[in-house]
Amino acid sequence: MADSKGALYMGFDLSTQQLKGLCVDSNLKLMYEAKVDFDEDMKKYGIDKGVLTNPVEGEVFAPPAMWLEAVNLVLDRLRDAGLDFSRVKGLSGAGMQHGTVFWSPDAESLLKGLDASKTLVEQLEPGSKGERRGAFAHDMSPNWQDASTQKQCDAFDAQLGSPEKLAEVTGSKAHHRFSGPQILRYRTKYPSHYEQTARISLVSSFLASVFLGKFAPIDISDVTGMNLWDVHKGGYDDTLLELAAGGRDAVSELKKKLGGTPESGGDAFGTIGKYFTQRYGFHADCKIIPFTGDNPSTILALPLRPSDAMVSLGTSTTFLMSTPMWRPDPAYHFMNHPTTAGLYMFMLCYKNGGLAREHIRDKLNEGSSSSWDKFNEVATSTPLVSKKDASNKMRMGLYFPRPEIVPNLHAGQWRTDCLL
Repeated sequence: MADSKGALYMGFDLSTQQLKGLCVDSNLKLMYEAKVDFDEDMKKYGIDKGVLTNPVEGEVFAPPAMWLEAVNLVLDRLRDAGLDFSRVKGLSGAGMQHGTVFWSPDAESLLKGLDASKTLVEQLEPGSKGERRGAFAHDMSPNWQDASTQKQCDAFDAQLGSPEKLAEVTGSKAHHRFSGPQILRYRTKYPSHYEQTARISLVSSFLASVFLGKFAPIDISDVTGMNLWDVHKGGYDDTLLELAAGGRDAVSELKKKLGGTPESGGDAFGTIGKYFTQRYGFHADCKIIPFTGDNPSTILALPLRPSDAMVSLGTSTTFLMSTPMWRPDPAYHFMNHPTTAGLYMFMLCYKNGGLAREHIRDKLNEGSSSSWDKFNEVATSTPLVSKKDASNKMRMGLYFPRPEIVPNLHAGQWRTDCLL
C-alpha cells in the first residue's frame, strides 16, 4: 500500500475533447485521476467533439472559457476522490499543439489577483454588462484542426523564398494550424483585437499561466510549431515576425506579445498561484514545471531513444521519432526535443485519425452508442483490405471528415478496389 503521506506529482492534458488530470507517486504509480469530457460536461458551449466550426471559412476553434471551467471541475472531482492537494510537489501538463490564445492587457493582473471563493471563469471572462474586459482579447482560440489560413500559409512559404527554405529554418513549411499564419490572419481579420492583445500563448503555456498565476513562457519544443522560430539561431526569425506583425516597425511589439522562451525545457517556472493554495489546499512550494505540446509530451512519456519511433492514435494520428539528425523537408515536421538539447522530434501528423475512426464507429452503431465494441469486432474479423483469398479485390478507402494536413487535401471520401 502506498504511503498516504508521500509526495505526489500532478499532470494535466488539455486535448481537443477533454481535460484530464492525474496524480502519480514517486514510483509513477497512478493514485488519482479525473477528467472533463467537453461534449458531455460542457454542452452549454455548443461544441461538437470539443470544438466549434465555421465551415464557410474553414475555421475550427474553441472557447478558452470552457477550458477554465474544466480546470475547476477536474480539481473538484479530484478533491471528491480524496486527493490531498498539499502532497503535490510538482505540477505540469500538456496542451494540444498549435492552438493559439490571445490575452488582454488586464489578463496578468486578473491572474495574480484571483479570488479563491470564485471560479476561474467567473473572474477571467468579460463582465456580462461590459463592466470588465476580462482576460481575453479574443474569446476564441483557433484549433489545430483549423483550415482557414491557406492565403497566409502561401505568404509564409514565400517569405523566405520557398517552402523548403522555411522548413530549413523553422522545421516545417507553412501549415494552417501553426501560430504564425494564425496570428497573421487574426491581425488582419480582427485588427482591434490584435491591438488589444498583450500576450499570445499556445494552449500549453495558457494552461501553465493559469496555474502559475502569471504569464508562462512558451516551451522550447512547442515554440517550434509556430513557423516563427529559427531553430538554428534559437530565437524568433525577424523576417517571419515582420510578415506576421505587418511590417518591420511592428516586429518588436509582436516579440513582446510572444514573450521569451527558455532554452532549457526542465527548469521550473515558479510556484503555484495563491488561488490554488487557498481554494484547493496546494502547498505554497508546489513547483510549476514547463508545460509542452501533446506530441512532445508523448515523446517524453515513453521515453524514446534516438531513432526509436512510435504511432499515436489520438484525435489526430501522429508518427513520432526522436533523432539527433536535422533533415527537414516540407512533407513533415522537425521540432526541438522538449528537454534534451541536440535531439529533435520528427513528426508526421494526420488530422483525420480519430475523427475518421469515430465516423466509422458511429455508422456501425447506427448512432445509438459510442461504444467501440462493434468497431473492434468488425476490424478484427475482416480480412486485410477485405481480401479473403486471391480471387477477391482489395478494397481501400480514405476518409477525411476535415481538410487533411498530409496530404494537403479538402474534406471528402475516396474509395477504390483493385485485383492484385
